[in-house]
Amino acid sequence: MGRITVHPDCRDFVSTVENLLKRRQQQMEITPYRLPLWQKDDWGPRSWTRTELEDMVYSSFKRMRQGHITRPPRRQTVMEIADYLNCTLEERNRLLMAAHISPVAPYFTGERLVALLQEVTAVAQQLVIPALIINRDWHIHYLNDQALRLQNVSTAQLASIPPEHFNLLRLMFDPQLPLYPNLIQNHTSWVRMARQTLYGFKMANLLCQFEPWYQTLVDDLMGLPDFADHWHTIDVDLPFSADFSVQNLPSSVTVETTFIDSHQKPRQIWLRPLVISAGYFQFDFPQIVAFLPADQNSYGAFSEIGLQGLGQPLRLEPKG
Repeated sequence: MGRITVHPDCRDFVSTVENLLKRRQQQMEITPYRLPLWQKDDWGPRSWTRTELEDMVYSSFKRMRQGHITRPPRRQTVMEIADYLNCTLEERNRLLMAAHISPVAPYFTGERLVALLQEVTAVAQQLVIPALIINRDWHIHYLNDQALRLQNVSTAQLASIPPEHFNLLRLMFDPQLPLYPNLIQNHTSWVRMARQTLYGFKMANLLCQFEPWYQTLVDDLMGLPDFADHWHTIDVDLPFSADFSVQNLPSSVTVETTFIDSHQKPRQIWLRPLVISAGYFQFDFPQIVAFLPADQNSYGAFSEIGLQGLGQPLRLEPKG
């Protein structure tokens, strides 16, 4: 009886899977596998063996290795195998291409990111409303004068923020940074905004959880007040409208903040975020996040401190 070999159309896929299994085994020998406490794990402890892979995620892998399967699995199965293997985006794409499936579009880095940031910054500098630019890791690359004026933050205060702390998530959770006092005035509104921001970050980076930058960033943020509690209780398997923080607040996406009016008194206003992407119908990072006044009072406040609101605001209706 002749030796059974893998079908030619499956050879690359089998080789890629086995290489990744071997890599995980070698990594575990060097450092015992411990998933970060903040990271959700539906798989439990793993030994990264063929048998475990077949039992937990892809029972046909043995038959594929024996030559009985003539084509690689479909995209959903490949993505589940990648989840089991804790794949980075590069590893996930190697699996997809080995299965003759189009890869996930890689996010911009290096020179291409620098060029895009220059283009997006040129657009943001033309805006007459408060705006900032964030990348996939939600690092802030640009904050315009209107945003500083609205938050009553001086250029000296801005310059005092360490570059590694200039991240949208940290600005929202770190009481030592200048934007936090303005945002926390209405705690109910802050909770909704903070949770929706975390939800957006998680959704935007579902396939990046094993990227080194992602793990380093979240590990660092875990030490901030309230961050861990909110991180652990946000469920991206449900729409954000099901989150407890949405109750008794306007159904539209709004943010409440405090600014200092012309009489040097604190004043609450509601803002409506506006996201602008870099390309034509290419909703990827970097992105501009701008803010419009969300009600008549906020529109008047914009005018009072010399900001423009781009037309009349919509009226906010509280949830019944």
